[in-house]
Amino acid sequence: MLPKDLPNRFFNPLTSKHKEAYIHVLLLIETALEQSKRIALPRIALITDLRRAFQRENYTLDVSDEEEYDEVPSGDFEQDNLAFTIRQFLRCGWIDLDESGDYSSDLLFITLFGKKLTGFLKDLGKMEDQSGYVVSTYSNLQQVRIMPENGLVCIQNAFESTERLLTSLEMMYSKIKKYYSAILENTKPEKLLESHLYGYVQDVIDKFIYPIKVDDSVDRFKGPILDIVQNLESDTSLLEQIINTAIQAKRIRSEEDGWALLLKMLNYIKQSYENIGSYIYQLDEKNQTYIRITRQKLTYMLSMDTSLKGNIIAILRDAKDKPDDDWYKLSHCINIFDIKQVTEESSRFRSKRKERTVDDELLIEDDVIISQEDIDSVIDSRIAKYTMSNVNDFIHQTFAGQEHFKAHDFVLENDDDYLMAIYLSLNSTDNRCEYLYEGSDGIVSRGRYKIPEFTISKRG
Repeated sequence: MLPKDLPNRFFNPLTSKHKEAYIHVLLLIETALEQSKRIALPRIALITDLRRAFQRENYTLDVSDEEEYDEVPSGDFEQDNLAFTIRQFLRCGWIDLDESGDYSSDLLFITLFGKKLTGFLKDLGKMEDQSGYVVSTYSNLQQVRIMPENGLVCIQNAFESTERLLTSLEMMYSKIKKYYSAILENTKPEKLLESHLYGYVQDVIDKFIYPIKVDDSVDRFKGPILDIVQNLESDTSLLEQIINTAIQAKRIRSEEDGWALLLKMLNYIKQSYENIGSYIYQLDEKNQTYIRITRQKLTYMLSMDTSLKGNIIAILRDAKDKPDDDWYKLSHCINIFDIKQVTEESSRFRSKRKERTVDDELLIEDDVIISQEDIDSVIDSRIAKYTMSNVNDFIHQTFAGQEHFKAHDFVLENDDDYLMAIYLSLNSTDNRCEYLYEGSDGIVSRGRYKIPEFTISKRG
């Protein structure tokens, strides 16, 4: 949510076609204040410093085609554009006037929101080093027990360092993607090498990969950080002391707010470092992909191979400058396929959503008709397994030295056992059977099968 007191026109200069000129002038105003060691400067002095900066840089400020440009020409083109720009900054809330006191002229200073904007613009224009965020989190958490009177400040510093670390990881992922896209655009090996050595190595390897693996290693400090956070969360007396001290120093309003703030920050640090491995894994994977693709493309660019593979590489290397007709002619000679890298998501496709309207006809498929011949064939093949000799062999194994057994003793593990129980009763009238079958009333449940009550005894 934006602050309620944010000026309504605050973002107007950033949406203008002259946004770069306005940003340049704002940063020059900040530089002029810093060099003069002042928070505010008279309007005349500030404009004079800006004109000197324009002369040193050989910079021309021209915003005369703005829709709101209402400056009356004075004969001094640069003065007119600067005066209009200052009024624009006053209207949008980037700077403000201090007309209080006994000053002979009004003073200009950068507002709170204007200062935040300059900080954002500076961060946007440079790639910060990752180095220091993990160590800062660890050292601040260690200071909590040493200086409990500053415990809240130390935990806040650790919390902010953790936030900056995660932000740095997300920014680095985007940075690697940018260089990865540049690989596809570079068509000359020297340009690709320049982008890699003087771009990727400096912005990614030196400023991020090396620190996070060596100097500011997540693997080395992750365990100690989690141990400290766990100890702090379980030390109620220490947290109460920190909260009481913070209330006395007017840093928090109440004990309830203090508990909510401390537990929120400590829990955020704990969860961030417990799950930071997935961030590092994604970055390592993206880095390895960039290195592999860069090496492959350099190999293709510098390949002097005259074999079939080398000729294909040469064709693909010059593909950018070839018209579509050439590819059409080539398609009659060889088959060309679009091959992509296999990843975990390669086999996942979102199912197409089918919308059915009232007018759509629902087709009812007819039942598949099975012939009697097919049915008899299945039955005959099944019956063939239950010959007299097979049934007698089954009985020998089942009796296992017993003279008789009942249905309760019968083990039915599958459909074959169930069918065997049926054939025991069907074959019992055959004189060749080696057993006597005696049925009785009642049903016996054996697992998911049900069979009638019976007793089987050996003949003789």
